[in-house]
Amino acid sequence: MKEIYDLFKNIYLWAAAGSWLTAQSVKLILTFFKSKKWEFTLYASTGGMPSAHTATVTGLAIAVGRCEGFSSSQFAIAFILAIVVITDALHLRREVGRHAQALQEITKKKFNTLSGHKVSEIIVGLLIGTLVGWIL
Repeated sequence: MKEIYDLFKNIYLWAAAGSWLTAQSVKLILTFFKSKKWEFTLYASTGGMPSAHTATVTGLAIAVGRCEGFSSSQFAIAFILAIVVITDALHLRREVGRHAQALQEITKKKFNTLSGHKVSEIIVGLLIGTLVGWIL
């Protein structure tokens, strides 16, 4: 039972989860202003503004740096993880979205074309993760 209690006290998990939830909530609100309807399925979606992947790993890295020190090995690991995830979201997943769009045009089947992110979506995810990671 103590392990479960300790899990809920883990500030790094809260920073990552809080950053993800904030980013996905921003995505939900922005979509509401565009379409005038609530699309709660966005909480399970990828792609779009802002990048929840970027927010999540940035929130984790900032919280680790703040608590363990920005020169700690823990921060180095979290920072490298963040760089890998952000690079993947920006480049690889964007190409997956482009391929999905091409396949959709060729086959006339529906594919998820919003897999990757634009630079602006990454930047907003970075800002959200930094803010949430620093506050928590």
